[in-house]
Amino acid sequence: MAKKEAAKKKGYVCPYCFTKVDMNKIHYVCTGPSCAKEFAKQAVSTKDEKKLLYVSKDGQNEIDREKSLVFGKDPFGPDAIIAKQHIIRDSSGFCDICKRPAYLRVCPTCHNMIPMGAEEEGNKIFVILGPKGVGKSHYIAVLINQLKNTICTEFNGVLSAANDSTTIRYRDVYYHRLFEEKRKLQPTLSFGSSDNSREPLIFYLRILKDDKPQVFTFAFFDTAGEDLVSTNRMMSLNLNAFISLASGIVFLVDPMQVKYINQRIHVDNKPEIGPSPTDILSNVCQIIRNNNKIKGKDRIDIPIAVSLTKSDVLFKIPENEEESKVLIGLNSALHIPRERGKYDEENFDQIDAELEEYLRRTIGPEFISVVNSFKDHSLFAVSALGCNPTGNALPRAVSPLRVEDPFLWLLNKEGLR
Repeated sequence: MAKKEAAKKKGYVCPYCFTKVDMNKIHYVCTGPSCAKEFAKQAVSTKDEKKLLYVSKDGQNEIDREKSLVFGKDPFGPDAIIAKQHIIRDSSGFCDICKRPAYLRVCPTCHNMIPMGAEEEGNKIFVILGPKGVGKSHYIAVLINQLKNTICTEFNGVLSAANDSTTIRYRDVYYHRLFEEKRKLQPTLSFGSSDNSREPLIFYLRILKDDKPQVFTFAFFDTAGEDLVSTNRMMSLNLNAFISLASGIVFLVDPMQVKYINQRIHVDNKPEIGPSPTDILSNVCQIIRNNNKIKGKDRIDIPIAVSLTKSDVLFKIPENEEESKVLIGLNSALHIPRERGKYDEENFDQIDAELEEYLRRTIGPEFISVVNSFKDHSLFAVSALGCNPTGNALPRAVSPLRVEDPFLWLLNKEGLR
């Protein structure tokens, strides 16, 4: 009974298909090596119409009908996803073929694994959003490295990948290229054009505090900026589902894409003026309001950390009076190191107040009004790389600046002190 109440209180959202999972109606996978083939054989021999829905056209294999549908594949076509192991489509937990208990639990919608402890801990899906070219991939890559090597040291924690897919993908796509080869990451593919872009990087963060561990499960999505250009596009790609179910949002803004700043700052490799951050964030708000049925007069209850990326360029010495209007001075609270090993509320509040005035002046008061439509919000300035790349190469090793701040703030909302 306690587990059921905890599941109801915490809730488990599948980080692959964004389904709110009823833990009493999950599916299982049998690890028996021949059960999938035997299931297909029995279905064909008995001509069981219900079972034949899960058998390939040639009658040789069990088909993962649910996962095929999630990925837009015809379960009766040649590209249907074949089940490597037999799927038990009820909550009994016993294989109907070998009659043995099955312990591998999966989401009933997409058949991705449900981790141990889902009933007690639920999970936290954190979404990194922002326009194209804002630096989302670099932020995610460096944040994970900072969590592992800095935050875990400070807070007596351990960060571990949830599965081999996350380990391999983070190592090969992010870490190797950025930290070892010292090259910029490749642009993120659209959510609708790549199956890999649909798969999150899933990590467990365990923090031991007062002899009682705090366990957080995180799913990081690296979304393409072009997927956020309109609410219609977000809905067509089903992005509205995971944004609306997020436990927290990090919304990134590239200061050099802001017109007021772009026209005044002098830096190499300066990008073109980008889409309005106000419009992009307004789209996100509208999607959440529609999905979660939040009235216009009510504020959104998902915490949001709005973060200026590439902020190292804002610390340069001004070349003229106009440039001094968009740079961050030596007296900024951003130059005051946060207190290590605890949530430094005073430092973050000082930074938030300072950046609110800065963004009000450089982007406009409308942007601040949209930010204020979130019940819990805070402003940050970060730099994932700590330097300005030359082409695709980094002139020096990655030197992150306050990358973990937005995430520490979100963790604080979940109980970290």
